Amino acid sequence: MKRQFAKVVMIIMQFIFYFVVNELFDVPDRIMYNTFFIYLALNLTKNMYSFKTILIWEELRKLLLVHAEYLIIMLINDLAFWGVKYIPVHLFVGLTFTFFNIFIIRFTRTVFRKNLEKSLLIIGIGNTAKQITKIIEDNNTFTMYNLLGYVSANSIAGVEQELKVESEKVIGKYEELDKILEENKVNEVLIALPLADNEQMEEIINKLDGKVNKIKFIPRFCGVFTFNSQVENYDGIMVISAKMNFVKGITRVIKRVMDFIIGIAGVIVLIPLTIFVYFKTDKKEREAGLFFTQDRIGKDGKKIKIYKYRSMVVGADKILEEMMAKDEKIREEYEKNKKLKDDPRVTKIGEFLRRTSLDEFPQFLNVIKGEMSFVGPRPYLFREKDDMGRYYEKIIKSKPGITGMWQTHGRSDTDFHERLILDEYYYRNWCLWLDVVIIVKTIKNVVYGKGAY
Repeated sequence: MKRQFAKVVMIIMQFIFYFVVNELFDVPDRIMYNTFFIYLALNLTKNMYSFKTILIWEELRKLLLVHAEYLIIMLINDLAFWGVKYIPVHLFVGLTFTFFNIFIIRFTRTVFRKNLEKSLLIIGIGNTAKQITKIIEDNNTFTMYNLLGYVSANSIAGVEQELKVESEKVIGKYEELDKILEENKVNEVLIALPLADNEQMEEIINKLDGKVNKIKFIPRFCGVFTFNSQVENYDGIMVISAKMNFVKGITRVIKRVMDFIIGIAGVIVLIPLTIFVYFKTDKKEREAGLFFTQDRIGKDGKKIKIYKYRSMVVGADKILEEMMAKDEKIREEYEKNKKLKDDPRVTKIGEFLRRTSLDEFPQFLNVIKGEMSFVGPRPYLFREKDDMGRYYEKIIKSKPGITGMWQTHGRSDTDFHERLILDEYYYRNWCLWLDVVIIVKTIKNVVYGKGAY
């Protein structure tokens, strides 16, 4: 009942705003009510009032679809029935409502959170449980989960997970599951055991059957496909289908147009930024040049020269060789991550540029030239080719990017192998919407300075 009341509140808020805008544009009530019911129907078809536990990106995607469809329907009706004079009001409503709806959704979920949230129990204490927890925390307003804690399943034969979550949030062991479910009002259980076999999964699901509203589990190949995967039922057999979206045809044109527009904007910002860097750079380093170029692996393995602000002292490569020769720990860190966390070669202004990712700005010139994309895999060094192993052939099928999966999933906190996995994921799952998500996440990470050095 409370969930239905929250839905009614959302609809009333939408109607009030819709009514005010139409009154300002002097739209007849007949047309106003007509168009609002069309708008309401579109929201209902996309389950905008469902309060399902989804990510903010899914919510935003549904919002954009609703308002794109609204604009198309209104444009057709204005030209065919109501008159072109109503086109401006419907354009205004369609565009502003996208942002107003984000406010409505956030407001409603915040006010009614105690009535709408679902209690979640995670079975598993390893890396998968840790990753799921981070996703829930990052999307806290939209997931509507109240994470009760974790249950260790290490007592099940064959299941051995190293503790990766907060130990104080592990509320019990698998053999105590019945008691935990009785003492806590658990709505959903998420089984974070991607390596569990059929027997183990069947045992856990049978134990949960009839005791919770919903059971979710992470499949074995959870890190391979996400954006383009669908679950299908083949007469009782679960089949996960995945579509490979290569950058080709019209999508290649759209991506290139997006890159060019973003590249122009980046180069405009590059002018005052370069002046700032010039005055903040020591005279000795300034004489060596504000910019430096470096050979990197481009699309199809071709050599490209990327531009960056100089953030290290002159002769940095030679200094690195000397450091690795003297200190084995430094060698191990560099070979694992391909960079050093506390790198003494970084200049004062270079440390600021790296922390804010401004050192990458000159690469907008590469984007305009068509050698790079704004979003894509990391531009790897040629000396890293052998270390890339089997990932190389897939990664080079895309243009390298200024930002990418590695930027939005830990930035410098990810090691070299993790970056390869993330870049392969981008190749497998590419779509324009994935680029949009990465761009928004990159801006968020840069603003908050997460994981860069």
